[in-house]
Amino acid sequence: MNMKMLAMLLAATSIASGAQAQGWETSFDGGLFATDRFSTDTEIEGSPFLGTYLGGYAGTRFGSLKFAIDGRAEFTDDRGADDVDETGPLHTAVLGARLGSQFANTYFGAFVGAGWFDGYDSEDPMRGDIYGVEVEHFLSNGASVYAQLGHVRAIGDPGDNEFIGYDAKIGYLTPVGPRTTLNFSLEQAYSSECFEDCGGDWGRYVALGVEANYKLSERVDLVGAINYATIFANTEDWGSEANLYLGVRVPFGARPTSALRTPMGGFHAAGWMEPLD
Repeated sequence: MNMKMLAMLLAATSIASGAQAQGWETSFDGGLFATDRFSTDTEIEGSPFLGTYLGGYAGTRFGSLKFAIDGRAEFTDDRGADDVDETGPLHTAVLGARLGSQFANTYFGAFVGAGWFDGYDSEDPMRGDIYGVEVEHFLSNGASVYAQLGHVRAIGDPGDNEFIGYDAKIGYLTPVGPRTTLNFSLEQAYSSECFEDCGGDWGRYVALGVEANYKLSERVDLVGAINYATIFANTEDWGSEANLYLGVRVPFGARPTSALRTPMGGFHAAGWMEPLD
């Protein structure tokens, strides 16, 4: 576990939650997940694996502007293997900020963030960055549709394992009852010139997910999610993840109304560069 990465996430959430009296929408997430993995390049040993995740969100308005920060970190337990070739990536995280304006029922904005992924040393996650634009349209029934397009740079080994490309995500958040909301998403990240190797060896990450949020009380939500991702390393190799998440979400102050969060797909993909090389 990278304590510096975790401390940054917790500090950002704590600062925002302490500002709830000034009209912030904030929440904190935590829970467990199981991940079932496959790779054509190396033998994944011990799958499925268990892990923990933490996340946070805080958003507010400054006049006509809307500002938010968010973060998420996922830590997989490799049961002492200490070899990402045998387990797949163990650490993935993102910490981002966004700023934009809402016109009628549609929000337009931009985001920037830092991400962490496993390079060659699984005990010391490497840092990358992401920036991009986003839009969210709010419907009359409390639902929203959203889209994000970002550029990711995640260098594992310069000139060898590199992810430099786009991360695109679309989604639909909808209430399905007085206590339950569902969030459907489709994400693709693509690096055209480098991935397992450089010189035209592309890499692609495609993930389909659904998250259910059930309000247990005014201050505690039960959250469950399913995510399936496929990672292609050029035409030679590919890997997959089937992930199941279960945790709680604790709102502080007003509940978040936006479905926008900093995309993680590019950093999930970057963590697979070494296992698929």
